[in-house]
Formats: sequence, structure tokens, C-alpha cells
Amino acid sequence: MEKLAGMTIEAFLAALGSTEPVPGGGTAAALSAALAAALLQKVAALAQKRGRAVGEAAQRAETLVKKFLDLGQADAEAYAAVVEAQKSGEEALAKALTRAAGVPLEVAQKALVLMDLAERLLPLSPKTVHSDLACAARLAWAACLSALYTVDANAQGIKDAKFREELSKARSELADLAEEKAAFVLAPLEEELSLWLGERDSNPH
Repeated sequence: MEKLAGMTIEAFLAALGSTEPVPGGGTAAALSAALAAALLQKVAALAQKRGRAVGEAAQRAETLVKKFLDLGQADAEAYAAVVEAQKSGEEALAKALTRAAGVPLEVAQKALVLMDLAERLLPLSPKTVHSDLACAARLAWAACLSALYTVDANAQGIKDAKFREELSKARSELADLAEEKAAFVLAPLEEELSLWLGERDSNPH
């Protein structure tokens, strides 16, 4: 696959929609996280422009954009190695699957960092970018869960019981934390953003 960072959006989407094994869901999850990070960079920069003390939030978000691009590339390479290792025997396949599960796990972990950043920016962001902040939080949550699906897919072929147990524990903790953080960040934003809809009848029948 062509280097992810150098691909046009159109070329990436064509590659994603092809029958080739990579890129796949893990790379898509990483790019979703990169989009979330870029939006948080925007939110932090605009908050800083308004004189609000966001510290290094904008720079941190920018660094994470690049990190997720690297992880998207790494995910594609890791699964390509799995495909190749299927021709080489169990030992090579076990090693490749471990890597292919580890990369999306890192995507999920870093997506959780994005959600922490979104939480930090919640009281500091200008109202004009609350929709961007909500979008970033939702994308980060989706990226986390999507990456964990890729962990699931690769973990099924791993035979090392101890590693599977550690992976399972990490996976469960990440999913629970992501849901908690998403609820905390999104609840006030969604309440505010939906005000224009007025009172909605919970029982339209």
C-alpha cells in the first residue's frame, strides 16, 4: 500500500473500498482518531486565541494527528504481515497476530487520550466550536471502539493464553473508560446543541 500520509483522500477511500486486505478497519479507526485530533487542535487554538488557558493542548492535538497517521500505516503493515505469515507456519503467524492486535490496541489507548483532551477543553472552548468539540469526542469514541474490533479479530487467532488474558483485560477497561468519558463530554454538548429543536415528545404516538 502507498504510504498513508502521502495519499489523497480519494486514493485512500478507493484503497479502503477495494478487495485488498489492507487498508482495513484498523487503519480506518486510526484515521477517525486523526480527524478527532485535528478538530481538537482547532478547538484548542481558538480557545487560546480568546485568551483561555489551554496550555499545550493545541500542540498536543497536533502531535496526536501525526501519531494516528503513523498508527494507521502501522496497522496496514501489521495485517499485511499476518497475510504473509499465513504461508510461513504457526510461529511466524503467532508473532504477526500479536503485532496486529497490539497496534489497534494502541490506537484505542491514544483515542482515550483524545477524550481526556476533549474533557479538558469542555469548559474552555468557545461556544462557536462546541459542535466541533462534540464531533471530535464522538469520533474519538468511535475510533476507540472501532480499533478494539480489530483487536478482537486478531486476538481470536492468538494461542498464548497469558497474552490473550492480558489483552482481554486491557480491551475491556478501554471500552468501559471510553464510554464513561464520552458520556461525560457529550451529554452537556448534545443538550446545548439540541436546544433549537425545542421540547420533543417522548411518546409521539
